Amino acid sequence: MNDLSYTSLINNTLEMYLQGEYSKAYDFITENSSKVNGNLAQIYNFRYCIAIKAGFNELSLQIMKEAIVDKGFWYSYEYLNNDEDLMPLHDNELFKELIQICRNRQAEAIISTKPHMKLFETTLDTKGKRSLIMALHGNQENIEITEQYWNTNCTRGLLLGLVQSSSIDFSDAYIWNDVEKGAIEIQQHYNHIKDIYDIDITNVIIGGFSAGAATALYSVINGYVPAKGMILFGPWVPDIKKWEKQLDQLKEKKVKSYIVCGDRDEECYECTMQLVETLKEKEIEYEFIIIKGLKHQYPDDFDTVLESALGFINKS
Repeated sequence: MNDLSYTSLINNTLEMYLQGEYSKAYDFITENSSKVNGNLAQIYNFRYCIAIKAGFNELSLQIMKEAIVDKGFWYSYEYLNNDEDLMPLHDNELFKELIQICRNRQAEAIISTKPHMKLFETTLDTKGKRSLIMALHGNQENIEITEQYWNTNCTRGLLLGLVQSSSIDFSDAYIWNDVEKGAIEIQQHYNHIKDIYDIDITNVIIGGFSAGAATALYSVINGYVPAKGMILFGPWVPDIKKWEKQLDQLKEKKVKSYIVCGDRDEECYECTMQLVETLKEKEIEYEFIIIKGLKHQYPDDFDTVLESALGFINKS
């Protein structure tokens, strides 16, 4: 894995942007965009928005045209019309043409996008029941980003299912804004795996990042998927107070939770702490790891953290 991950690139760029360092942010994401594996459409989006803030309106239009016309990407029509960064372009004829292209592609994508799962059969022993891990991406991410982390030495010898939402926000960017819909999709994927493989239903682990972690949690506490453990990275759980009653299922079914969050995760640190406090109050078994200096992203030593998580969940 590169020293600079895709999520780090986005987070560091956003930090410069929020500090008003627009030229610095533009140069940073432009110079490093080819060094990461992630959603190129998102990178283009950051570049053309930040270019406007830096005062480069013509450059912004060139980048947007390259993204939409040359690369074939699309962005939400509503977003392009309402984002304040893009207001200076609203009277431009090329901008009007580009957002109309996006409007048409968005309508097609919403109809055609389906639930998707990429399954890795890494076990060499075909005898006996299979252990399963299912992992979910964060909002505006996809399977390819998830695979960079979860398809690792720690998951060798297991069935690994990487799940992608059917709800799409823009090109190659999927979201879990409807947790019940997401839970139903996870259940469908789980049932599909059971139809193909002899699954050990007592040895299923589900996890994910951010909104994907929240959807994983929701699917377990509401009985969509049986799990003996969950691995939640930076869980975005703003509705955790509404889920208090369902959380009792974790204690009743003896589900272990391994939760990881950075102390600089401005999006999820507070709600993660609320989740941990609730688990503590209910005497539900969990392990909580706070990583100093980590923003809203996977830790750099993901393999090590995942190994510890699996050890905690699998410990008798």
